[in-house]
Amino acid sequence: MFDILLNGYIYAADGMSGLISTGESILKWAQRLGLIGAAIAFCIGGYYLMFGGDRGRGRSIGWFIGGALGLVIVMGAYGIATGIDSNIKFGG
Repeated sequence: MFDILLNGYIYAADGMSGLISTGESILKWAQRLGLIGAAIAFCIGGYYLMFGGDRGRGRSIGWFIGGALGLVIVMGAYGIATGIDSNIKFGG
């Protein structure tokens, strides 16, 4: 009976480590995508700033702020996830 419980814990721990590694790989993929998205947003903001005429500055500020905030959120998500993983332990 104890052997079955022990094996159950081992399988649960393997499943949790697999889930954690999957989450980390998704976050790394999202970081790459966020970096590309921020670069595109900065390019569009620069285009509006240079060629937008009278309203170009107002339009470009929105693109710059959106790109910067999105980049901070996506890059900070990995730090938050690793902090939670190191502080919270599942199981006995």
